[in-house]
Amino acid sequence: MTNRNSQSDNDTSTHTYSAHEDFHWIEGASQGSQYGTFLETTLDISNGIHTCLQLFYTSAIEREANADTEPANWRKPAISIVEADHLIRLSIAATNLLRQDARQRIDWLAETD
Repeated sequence: MTNRNSQSDNDTSTHTYSAHEDFHWIEGASQGSQYGTFLETTLDISNGIHTCLQLFYTSAIEREANADTEPANWRKPAISIVEADHLIRLSIAATNLLRQDARQRIDWLAETD
């Protein structure tokens, strides 16, 4: 009978395969290209920023509406003021990363022309 719990079966470093595959917006020949990777990164970052700003904005509007009504009628915002601050800071950092990546690519193109 074979020992199914041998050292090599439990050692994940010996496994070279996985059911997980990275998600990609782009399929085909452009997947993994510099341009394709930049487009996928841009889409992912812009989707995240869009969500952050929606949460920030709707919570700010809810707080403003609460200021104009009685406490018994207040509605709880989706996120706290501290969480809203974190999302804005995340959005700033994400746009900075995207800007830096674009700038590096523009500089690289300028050098190759």
